[in-house]
Amino acid sequence: MTVSFKSSEVQQNFGLILERALTGTAVIVERYGVPKVAIVAYPRYQQLLAAERELRLAQLRRAAAETAARAAVLSEAEVETLIEEAREAVAREAEMQDDADRR
Repeated sequence: MTVSFKSSEVQQNFGLILERALTGTAVIVERYGVPKVAIVAYPRYQQLLAAERELRLAQLRRAAAETAARAAVLSEAEVETLIEEAREAVAREAEMQDDADRR
């Protein structure tokens, strides 16, 4: 379950908000009607981090597989270029996700 509160409500009732988060309710904190922060229990936060790591690892594996398939007929220099491109693509995706998370 998810509930939303204004930032002023969270400031005034932090203990109650914290209790809700600890019991499994995701709390969204809004500022001027725009969601800005989510408060979740620490185990849930750890799950989210693990899921994010798994997603990035899957992206790297996919990029590596694509590169390996193409590498079968490429020179060593072309292989190195493709590996660097894959790393950059994953880094860009991670940066875009981090930017989206900050909004």
